[in-house]
Amino acid sequence: MAIIQQPTLFDLEILEQLDIEEKYVEIFSPVDVSPLVELFQKEKSVGAPLSVNYEAAIRALIVSFLEAIPDVKTLVNRIKSDLRFKLSLGFLYSDRAPSEATFSRILHALSEHRSSLIEVNERLLRQIDNAFSVFCEDVAIDATAVESHSKPQKIEKPAVSSVEKQRTMATHDIKQELPVAPQWGIKVNSKGKNVFWHGYKAHLAVTTKSQYILSSILTSAHIADMSTAIPLIRDVKRLGLANVHMIFDKGYDVKALYEEAHELGFEPIIPLKRVAKNDGEWTSDYAPTCLIEKGYIYDSFDKRYGALKYKLPEKRCRSCPLQHEGLCQKVIKIKQQTDPRKFNHPARGTNGWKKLYAKRSAVERVNGDLKENMKLNRTTHYKAELVEVEVLLIQLAYNAKRYAAQRLNHSKTGKETAA
Repeated sequence: MAIIQQPTLFDLEILEQLDIEEKYVEIFSPVDVSPLVELFQKEKSVGAPLSVNYEAAIRALIVSFLEAIPDVKTLVNRIKSDLRFKLSLGFLYSDRAPSEATFSRILHALSEHRSSLIEVNERLLRQIDNAFSVFCEDVAIDATAVESHSKPQKIEKPAVSSVEKQRTMATHDIKQELPVAPQWGIKVNSKGKNVFWHGYKAHLAVTTKSQYILSSILTSAHIADMSTAIPLIRDVKRLGLANVHMIFDKGYDVKALYEEAHELGFEPIIPLKRVAKNDGEWTSDYAPTCLIEKGYIYDSFDKRYGALKYKLPEKRCRSCPLQHEGLCQKVIKIKQQTDPRKFNHPARGTNGWKKLYAKRSAVERVNGDLKENMKLNRTTHYKAELVEVEVLLIQLAYNAKRYAAQRLNHSKTGKETAA
């Protein structure tokens, strides 16, 4: 099979060629970590002053994922031994390098205030959208396996609400219900074989063109992908996206998800898990059929009535024995809300639908990048709540790095055009 090389939107190498000080300035200049630094401010002015540069320490944690530094001990040693690295993070020459215990306290504080870390991520995403209008792009959603650092233990698996019930629940309540404790997970790989792992699933919503991570949720490995779909698309909606396609694999094929997506103003693109048998009145893509059970051709979508328009295929009709009988309806319109699972627009089976579904590879590329280059599959903590913080920091680091590269490429392209 030929390997298709996907073209990248912009070149990340332009960022890697910079000097370390310039590189970190480009990455961190748009990232406002003040909501995180405020978590460590003293409530009273009396007593000993703070001896830790928390802003620089938080940047160091983010860089540990950018540079794939294996653990906190290695990070501390790098800060102590590499003066340029230390100063580039924002530490003063006189600042003491934070200890492993200090970084541990920071991670525990962030785990207790994950909303602040989510706020920093969302602020950055809105800056990116103001600069490059990424909220107009389609969104791909998928989950990836994340192995645990802890040993397997027998833990009672809590019940999770069905997707139908989730539609009646608040987003916060759905997320609170999703377990995060490491468990055994199973999935079928590309060769059709079962793959087992112990740990978590990272569920990501990614823009399909620029490949920014809009939202992330960490769950136990046994949680079905569809159980996180509604909170993810609600997070995307809260950012301000509208009238875009939400692209999933067939593991998300649940009618309630289609209904929720339409209510939020999105059009879901999901392959069908199975097609119910019928008497020949529908094709496998749920296109209506004529009297000899041949499928109509999708023509267009009528937004006024929310209806899909199908028409008879003229070429095939020329050889049909019933062509002069006047028995077949030339045009059939089907309202999408008759069954939003069956009737997408563009309709399943069309080139338009296939092109949209091909965009799902964006989230697979992001998953691969996070695992290969940013330690997503090399978690270093036993506690699940700290792994959640790691995933949010990885999201922040990835988006900040991508934004820096996109700005540099945009600036370079502008200069070349002017020249």
